[in-house]
Amino acid sequence: MKNILITGGNGQLAKTFNSLKPNYSSYNFIIKSKKELDITDLDSLKNEIFNNKYHFIFNCAAYTDVDSAEEKNDYNKSINYVAVKKMTELIQGTNCKLVQFSTDYVFDGNKKKEYLETDKANPINNYGNSKYLAEQHIINSSSKSLIIRTSWLFSEFNSNFVKKIIDLTKKKNQISVTDIEIGSPTYSYDLANFCMKLCEENINWNGEIFNFSNSGYASRYELAKKIVDILKIDCQIIKSLDITSTKVRRPQDSRLSLSKIKTKFSITPRFWEEALHECVNKIK
Repeated sequence: MKNILITGGNGQLAKTFNSLKPNYSSYNFIIKSKKELDITDLDSLKNEIFNNKYHFIFNCAAYTDVDSAEEKNDYNKSINYVAVKKMTELIQGTNCKLVQFSTDYVFDGNKKKEYLETDKANPINNYGNSKYLAEQHIINSSSKSLIIRTSWLFSEFNSNFVKKIIDLTKKKNQISVTDIEIGSPTYSYDLANFCMKLCEENINWNGEIFNFSNSGYASRYELAKKIVDILKIDCQIIKSLDITSTKVRRPQDSRLSLSKIKTKFSITPRFWEEALHECVNKIK
């Protein structure tokens, strides 16, 4: 039995891992909420790792409020960078391996093509920068770690774009959604299963980066329109040329290339439409 510490226990990815427990009987998932383990409390983090025999840490804890990260950058960095830096230091010299989840927001979105793992990062907001700093520290550390970059995460848990659109369809007959932002939607279950696959693979845990999302890409408008199609309801999705927020810059085209995981692991994630259909049917 291998022990996995999963931080950020109240988040949608950690909740996804929790729901997958029956599928991975050879692993013991120890899921800690912020109340149980605040990763910004470095002494508590040290005690948790030193006093328990963890084989893996899945760091699902993150500050993901892109807008407020501009105003609360110290707190944003304390979670997304400083705590991660401490984790890598604490697991050095042990058999514990860290999976750090990163984001498409490390890119500026100006490439107009799918981003490879080797493309130069250029974050344009504080959230993206904090995640990039964590990536750089991991890459340059000697800890047994790897990085999974993902994007546009959705599930039946917590608040996310898919659930927001479903909620809006219950209140409005028309919804205006931006057609400017393009990305790679990711179903949390597919991401979690990919993460578990990495734990079984014979790979070097040397700070390597892997992109993961569902196959294909969409604009926010196309994603919202597909949700309404699946629901089969009378709600009009109106195409908007405005960006999601005028408060904080976001990458307008942050599609992630899946060529590396397809080649290295011979896997092709299912298309986002299929994953979305499964998710929406769980929510409605």
